Amino acid sequence: MIKPDRHTKPKYSILNISTIILSELNRFYAISYDNLLNKVVLAIGEEAKTNFPYALSFLFLLGKINYDQVTDSFKSDEIK
Repeated sequence: MIKPDRHTKPKYSILNISTIILSELNRFYAISYDNLLNKVVLAIGEEAKTNFPYALSFLFLLGKINYDQVTDSFKSDEIK
């Protein structure tokens, strides 16, 4: 869920996880799902695993990331 409630910790929000994903994709050209998840968990903590798929979907719907089936990795649209 994108809209926070009183139990939502901002650290584990979809928007915060999305910023970490974008920063990792700006550092690397392409990164696999597992490597990206590990980097997010190292940066934030284990509770980030719950919202990680939602953050990926959020960025994909916004057109910020693409999934490459050939290499099984995510790429940022910002890098051309």
